[in-house]
Amino acid sequence: MSKNNKSTLIHSPADFNSNEFWLPDFCSRTFTFRIAVICVVISLFLLLAQTPVLWPFPLWDYILLLLLTGSVMGTSFFLICRWRQRMMAWRHLAVSATVVAIIMINLLWLSLGGFMLLDALELPMLSFVSNEYAAIFRHLLMSGLFAGLFMRYLTLQAQLRNREKAALQARLEALQARIEPHFLFNSMNIIASLIASDPDKAEQVVEDLSALFRASLKDSADVSLRDELTLCRRYANIEELRLGDRLNIDWQIPADIGGVRIPLLTLQPLLENAIRHGAELSSTPCRITLAVQISPDWVRIRMTNPLPQSPARPGNQMSMRNVLLRLKARFGPDVQLDAAPEAGYFVTELSYPRHLA
Repeated sequence: MSKNNKSTLIHSPADFNSNEFWLPDFCSRTFTFRIAVICVVISLFLLLAQTPVLWPFPLWDYILLLLLTGSVMGTSFFLICRWRQRMMAWRHLAVSATVVAIIMINLLWLSLGGFMLLDALELPMLSFVSNEYAAIFRHLLMSGLFAGLFMRYLTLQAQLRNREKAALQARLEALQARIEPHFLFNSMNIIASLIASDPDKAEQVVEDLSALFRASLKDSADVSLRDELTLCRRYANIEELRLGDRLNIDWQIPADIGGVRIPLLTLQPLLENAIRHGAELSSTPCRITLAVQISPDWVRIRMTNPLPQSPARPGNQMSMRNVLLRLKARFGPDVQLDAAPEAGYFVTELSYPRHLA
């Protein structure tokens, strides 16, 4: 299915990741604390906006407003949390209107119930209220205004995040699509030279090349580390046919690399650099090592190639920057990618958090 077709589908709530829904999860522990603070602030604001005197401080009025605000927000956000899964497939306007309506309806019946309860218990009303219905209308007006502004803020934030995500996705796809054109030309020459002498090997090169280019044309996505290493082996198979004995790769891969994942075509550019700046410039056999270490917290990948005795080939570090950008976009700022000469070798070390992979 093409990307254009994907974007036109109507999704069910089950198709959405609740962590990516633009409406916050108000029932989370973090938001519970924030809601309590907001209740205190809103109650104080309502008191300041309506009471004629602040000294002595009208403590009873503040307690009543705090109870009302807490009851309204607690009930409203409980209902929003119950319906949040269903609202994931709704339009922004429908979600905003529903949230505002829930808050105002709860404010209306809880205010009426509160006034009736105070009257039944013969407790004093709010000192600044002469007409209960006028007070309810005033509170409905203020609550609707602030709830609407809050939902508008959340909507704008969601739209901004979506634009940033789309721009980042486009950039990541552009970065992924960069495969060295010379590699294609060299591969075609290898295929042409093998067709007559070794057609089976020529067919294998075509299959390896097809796998690499299918990967480069896919949507930017994660793959298992094992699949990424398989693509690297396919790339290495083609280069070994071109470079012969000058290229020897030592694959130090653990038997069990579990469910570790990595962005597609992340290691291939690093291996390409090692071959291009190592084996290609060497007149003697060049041993490149690709070692993977998996710990409970980190995934570490180390690649080494001997420094050539001939002058180093200039590079613009584009592939290294692209790999680092993609990894940081996926795994966050803790990603490390270091490359430097070390005791006659050029060493590239990559590490990223395992719990995010």
